[in-house]
Amino acid sequence: MRRVSNILKRWSTDQLITGIEAQDWVKILAENNWRVDPTYAHRVAWVGGWSIPATLLGRLEDARYGRELAAMQIDPEPLFVLGHWRSGTTHLHNLLGRVPEHTYSTVYQVVFPTAFLMTDQIVPNLTARFMDDTRTYDNVKQGWHEAAEDEIALAKLTGLSPYISFMFPDQMAKYEKYVDFMECTSEEREKWKNAFSYFIKKIMLQTGGKRVVVKSCTHTARIRLLLEMFPNAKFVYIHRHPYEVFASTLHMRSHTDWENFFQVPEETWEQQREQQTLLLGQRIFDRYVEDRTLIPAENLIELKYEELCGNEMEVLESLWSQFELPNWAGAERVLSEYTAGLEGYKRNALKIKPKQKEAVAEYWKSAFEHGGYDTEYKI
Repeated sequence: MRRVSNILKRWSTDQLITGIEAQDWVKILAENNWRVDPTYAHRVAWVGGWSIPATLLGRLEDARYGRELAAMQIDPEPLFVLGHWRSGTTHLHNLLGRVPEHTYSTVYQVVFPTAFLMTDQIVPNLTARFMDDTRTYDNVKQGWHEAAEDEIALAKLTGLSPYISFMFPDQMAKYEKYVDFMECTSEEREKWKNAFSYFIKKIMLQTGGKRVVVKSCTHTARIRLLLEMFPNAKFVYIHRHPYEVFASTLHMRSHTDWENFFQVPEETWEQQREQQTLLLGQRIFDRYVEDRTLIPAENLIELKYEELCGNEMEVLESLWSQFELPNWAGAERVLSEYTAGLEGYKRNALKIKPKQKEAVAEYWKSAFEHGGYDTEYKI
């Protein structure tokens, strides 16, 4: 098969798998038949090099905190932010996670999920100056202690994540079942649940037992699994017009895919990426619409992206009231200051082709119907 000839971001060191432990990295490579293109050999060395201290420190951390973590209870249960990528989930995650009684998984925690308790005050201070101020695909602030998706940590802790397909595009279909775990074995489900509990407990241990606000877009399709673990958890589902979501997701992936490849994609990769985005979105939206009724009505809030932006304080005050969360006065002070600092934020200009609109309307039909969106919408 013919591969693309124009390699982008070849020397990027932003691989989401960096920080994985050595034995888990070897397992992922073996499961993909060691098929790494020589173009990306340096990425294997980079990830492998970091895996050695991650493994050693991880063992020390387990020895020091293992018993305490095993005895911990996750109380209060998490608050989940649900929604497809590029729907406003990061904005909502930042809002909900920075109030005094809440916390969230940080960039550093998801990069080194097995070793952050012992190193969180050392490595970030030494390396912060080497990080970009914003993410590569939008203008959202970036830093070691900014909010990050726990799915990045779970990919390293379990190997059971659709995110691995972004690194090994030749095997992308193999990882799709990990979006919702509906086709997985009981052993895989238990492995994932144990790893997720372990990670949440570590965050709570580090922050003195604060409620963890969890945001990974893949969780939108995992309501059944999450309710098995946390029957009293709170959920906020944010949605945006599907055309905007699709166009913005493709823009994001035009950066993040190239940053994570270990295999040079086929010449038709752009078309394959569109198809994969459509299929992943279809699975996420269909599963959410079907399973949302499993959540007790008082524990679920749905809102549109447009309703939140510019009206953050009103929306959040209503959320505090419905979920009966404590200390709105304290949260309001923090959030007022944070939202004031968002003035001047610029969104990416989005484009979508007529044929892409047709495909989105077909594959993401449930998102249009549930959100009340018009297929004639123009962006």
